[in-house]
Amino acid sequence: MLREVLLSALCCGLAAGQNPFAGRSYYVNPSYQKELNSSIATATGAVKATLEGMMHVPSAFWVDVMAKIKGNTTDTVEGILADAGSRSPAELVVLIVYDLPNRDCHAKASNGEICCTANSDGTCNYDAGGDCAAGLAEYKSEYIDVLAAVVKAQCGRVPMAL
Repeated sequence: MLREVLLSALCCGLAAGQNPFAGRSYYVNPSYQKELNSSIATATGAVKATLEGMMHVPSAFWVDVMAKIKGNTTDTVEGILADAGSRSPAELVVLIVYDLPNRDCHAKASNGEICCTANSDGTCNYDAGGDCAAGLAEYKSEYIDVLAAVVKAQCGRVPMAL
């Protein structure tokens, strides 16, 4: 599963053990800047100054749901890689692979979308036993395989770290 993603990332010009961050310009996501601008518009004082200072700070992109993989906007991995690749030189994109089956960080807002066993309302039944085979199969086919294909399509064009 993750092996395919990691192998795809390695085919992007990095040897095993090579530091992917050394000597790179980091990608600053325009979608993140847009979110910051929205907050800046309503902030004042020190909070506003802090937000303005964050405008050009790179950040990793959390791929926490399947909907963030494919698409043409900088709200998706595919769009981010296209945007980063259009720059000269292409900027390093950092991705956080995070849509594990039965993910529950006790925050409720960060619960995963892939369940080992689903309740009738579609939420995960965290108390059900079993081996999570169905959840892992969905994770591989609907998340990891799709992400690996998007990453592989940009190999050699966009530096990235996952």
